Amino acid sequence: MAQAAIAERAKLRQAAMIAKPVWVEPAFEDPDAVVALVRSCAPYPLSARVHKRDDLGKDLPFYRIFWAHTREIKVKGAEPFFYNERFIEASKESFSAKVIVPSAIMVNLNTPMPGGPPHRDLPYFRGAEKFPFWMLSLMGYSDLFHDFAVPIASTLTWFYKGTGGDFEYWPDGPEEPSKLVQPPRWNVAVVADNEYMWHRVGPVGPGNERKKAGDISRDIRLHATDGGWQSDDKGKIETFRHDQVRISLLWKAYAFASQAALDEYNNHANDLNHRMVVDMFAADLRERGIPFKLPADPVADPEWKQLLTDVYTAKFRGNDAAAVDY
Repeated sequence: MAQAAIAERAKLRQAAMIAKPVWVEPAFEDPDAVVALVRSCAPYPLSARVHKRDDLGKDLPFYRIFWAHTREIKVKGAEPFFYNERFIEASKESFSAKVIVPSAIMVNLNTPMPGGPPHRDLPYFRGAEKFPFWMLSLMGYSDLFHDFAVPIASTLTWFYKGTGGDFEYWPDGPEEPSKLVQPPRWNVAVVADNEYMWHRVGPVGPGNERKKAGDISRDIRLHATDGGWQSDDKGKIETFRHDQVRISLLWKAYAFASQAALDEYNNHANDLNHRMVVDMFAADLRERGIPFKLPADPVADPEWKQLLTDVYTAKFRGNDAAAVDY
């Protein structure tokens, strides 16, 4: 079957769609139980380690673990938070969807740090569940693979009463004014289209307490203590009060317009594969007049990866933004 025909059959999203943000308050019926489970899961590694990013020396204190991933519960006790009816109903409203399938829930913790760059979340594409982080990111920012994108409802919940840590987002596109969610925010959530909506984490904590990129190693871990939290970076210890650590939960779910759309997704007949991705990038590079050599291995070829990174790294209002998933 011709690639264009496969793309046409694969469509699960409208040609242009950013789902409207929908607020959920309260987010969880028992927020104390949520926070207790967050603390019980310590110590936390950096998000960069979890996603095996290769930009060593640029890390910020942004910690992450998954409670559930690809619908597999990874942390005992997370089940009632993963199957959250409030999030499911809000996702139906946000995406005008009939069928919501929870797919992942992760915990993010930030100690004082500079703000992250505006970005879009790591996208989901049909057949690409095991593609490497860097490839998925560049596929998303290239906007070449929209026909294979899976609609994902992203729900962010905050537990933070400290300084800074705003959630800044651009619901009407990056050329329009942004909106801010500012602390104190406790057990409040918003469902949004974060794979397509630009957003970022604002600076966390007072300026004199923020770690700059490169101030920590990738081996750092964040531990829970009786009085709050404690980071351990190869024996270098730093303590934090409860109100110095920004906690957010990110819940993801597939948002299908109908049962027929879910069935089409599940049949895998129109999935992407590595060769299709190479062909689509190659066609765009030719159209741009950019010389390239087809990779023997599109995942491991360093020249191919560098070329795609140079061409498709995220742009925000004309300025480079780090293509990372915060």
